[in-house]
Amino acid sequence: MKYNVSLPYPVLGIYDDVYPLLKEGCIQMADPVKTETDYRFNIKLNQGNKDITRLVEEGKALYACEVTCKKTFMRLCFKSATPEFEITLGRKDVNGRIDFQCFIAVTGQLLGYTNKDFHEDYHGFSFDLEAGDLLAVFPLAWWNTNIKFDKLYAAGSFMQIIEAADGIELTWFNLDNDRILIEMPHDLFIQYQRIGNAFPEIIHSSLVHNALVYALSNLSDYKDSGKLWADSLMARMAEPQFSTYDLTDMNQVYRVADMLLKDPYKRMLDSLERIANSQTEEQED
Repeated sequence: MKYNVSLPYPVLGIYDDVYPLLKEGCIQMADPVKTETDYRFNIKLNQGNKDITRLVEEGKALYACEVTCKKTFMRLCFKSATPEFEITLGRKDVNGRIDFQCFIAVTGQLLGYTNKDFHEDYHGFSFDLEAGDLLAVFPLAWWNTNIKFDKLYAAGSFMQIIEAADGIELTWFNLDNDRILIEMPHDLFIQYQRIGNAFPEIIHSSLVHNALVYALSNLSDYKDSGKLWADSLMARMAEPQFSTYDLTDMNQVYRVADMLLKDPYKRMLDSLERIANSQTEEQED
């Protein structure tokens, strides 16, 4: 669900229609507790609009969370009189990206809805609402069952080198799958296979680094795609050390790629130096 469109009445969380605006951290969702059969999520919501809070307390509105998983076509809606949800999902019911869209909606007909914290453009207006109409929309939260968080620092967890289809003459990067695919023409791929894992530092500083730069520079176009590589990179970008970086600036994109791969150029040069030293020792022998 996407609520980034205008509605015919003011809604907290859409543009600046209602104050106080939702703050960063207005929705908090920790990683789920995992059992053999379930994922158990805890979601906490926070908003400061007194009139909306009063409507919830009077039973005229409630908190709701719509949970969807595109891959399994699961769609559930949970309701709560408090700004907290305990949601249990069966492992067999979900696969990949799970979206959690939380909101506050009216429970029945609400005539003459006004709010003293409406944007000034709406001062003096009132609105007749029906059951299900939205009063507040929280930012989308998500979790991906396929991200291996213990392996999130390894590019191989969301990137793969494969042979390109017949007729492809140049190496290219494919972002339209769950993993970032580095697709190599047949002859190059056979050559890569012969090399194997003999020079991982060189592969990281060339193929992997270039693919990662390409993916980061296009991440904004894929952030809602639910693809494993996009969710993996967004999970990394949410870490404090990346909070100040702007991926619309290519200079910063390259810097982020360097950080994610832990300075691949230094590791490449260290590797080449070891190879050079080894060759020198062999010649001396």
